[in-house]
Amino acid sequence: MECVHVLCWCVDMERGNDTAGLWPSTREVTMGRAYWFLMIAIILLLPGCGGGGPPGGDIAGAVTDVDGNAVAGATVYVGSNQTRSLQNGSFILRGVGGGYQTIHATTTIAGHTWSGQTVVDVASGDLTRTVTVVISDDRFQGAIAGTVIDPNGFAIEGAKVFVGQNAGSTLAITDRNGNYLVDHLPSGVTYTVTASAIGFLNDTKQVHVDPNVTSAASFALTAASFQGTIPGPTSLIAQSWTQPASISRADDRTRSLYDALRRYYRRKRGLPDGPVARRIERKSVSSRTWPSGAMIEVDLFWDYQSYPDLLGYAIDRGRSAGTLVGIALLRDPLAAVFFDADPALTPDLTYYYDVRRLDTVGFPDNGAEGSPSPVASATPFRPIHAQSPSGGQSVSGNPVFVWTSVPGAAQYQVFLFDRFPDLRSSTDPNGVVTIWTGGNSTVNAPATSTVYDGPVLTRGQTYYWVVVASDAAGNTYSASEIERFTVR
Repeated sequence: MECVHVLCWCVDMERGNDTAGLWPSTREVTMGRAYWFLMIAIILLLPGCGGGGPPGGDIAGAVTDVDGNAVAGATVYVGSNQTRSLQNGSFILRGVGGGYQTIHATTTIAGHTWSGQTVVDVASGDLTRTVTVVISDDRFQGAIAGTVIDPNGFAIEGAKVFVGQNAGSTLAITDRNGNYLVDHLPSGVTYTVTASAIGFLNDTKQVHVDPNVTSAASFALTAASFQGTIPGPTSLIAQSWTQPASISRADDRTRSLYDALRRYYRRKRGLPDGPVARRIERKSVSSRTWPSGAMIEVDLFWDYQSYPDLLGYAIDRGRSAGTLVGIALLRDPLAAVFFDADPALTPDLTYYYDVRRLDTVGFPDNGAEGSPSPVASATPFRPIHAQSPSGGQSVSGNPVFVWTSVPGAAQYQVFLFDRFPDLRSSTDPNGVVTIWTGGNSTVNAPATSTVYDGPVLTRGQTYYWVVVASDAAGNTYSASEIERFTVR
């Protein structure tokens, strides 16, 4: 086992050193092939022995609820090492020890504790992996447990069990007896559960989880032989988002508006609206080039297809289609989405991507990768700023919304709310939706203002608004900060 761990570590390091309704509700999701888009990538090192190398490293990722909405202000921790999730749900834990580590997240909603956890293999200090921690109400959680064995009936230690959720895969590692447990799972959901180990074919089952019940799911893996590399996805779409980086409210009730906006625009393009996982961030990046106060994210979507020997995916990026290099390995056979939020991403520069599939035999043995997907590109917008009304200023009559121009934008859309947009999910009593649709809420560039023509506004009421710039193809977006005004 030790030699396998070292081999996988070296392979990962070698690649890594290359430089229309709004906010839908989906409480029960059947995780099958037809729902590939609900599987979000967990970026991990390849399977090893579980003890991990001693260097350790940083862990980056996101906290979401069961509907895939980002959770801001959640406490994320490994032991005594803790941080809080930001406006878009993202977090970074620095200096986490090596080996398999359990990442916990918790917050309070309506007086009740919501929590979740997942496992990550921190086997090298050179890369920051990505995890998604899905939280749910502790009162209604369930679990999945079982055993993973080989063809001779012997336990497979260190096998990885992926539990597909609306916002990503939760990971568990089998112990020396081949046993695993995934708890803190949202109930009332049918999950796709896949067991995977180097040198074996994957085994997948559908498992339903009820409240306060542990569902059983055991797996017998079949030994695999190298059958050739797996061809890459046949389609790849890239969307870029520029948005504020800071939390709009400092308290634990902050919700992320921006993930809801992303889902809205994905649905307009016919793309999956559920996933909210991220990120690829590398310690090797020498400088931060995001604009001050903003962050840039490029979201990749590809066609999901099941292969019995699928290990995961390699993500390549470059400044030209002919100079793509590896930036991440996704050790998740259920993945069909990857969100790149590298701080080196810069507005007005074009980035090219492709995706390659990896198999459970050829890649661990000799680094073999499948053929690449078609190349997709993204050119992030500059930040957009909501100018007026702002800062709680008093407005009489119908307000005129004014914002800064974004080069390359074809259209601007204003979203207006009658209270602060604390958006977690449709089940959250504090969740709100926009009160202004149609009419002047959408204008074409080069206009940078519009007059309100929606429902009558209430005197003395404070309203909140945000504006989103988009290109003609629906691939590039920039969202402003949230501003407020009061009607007199």
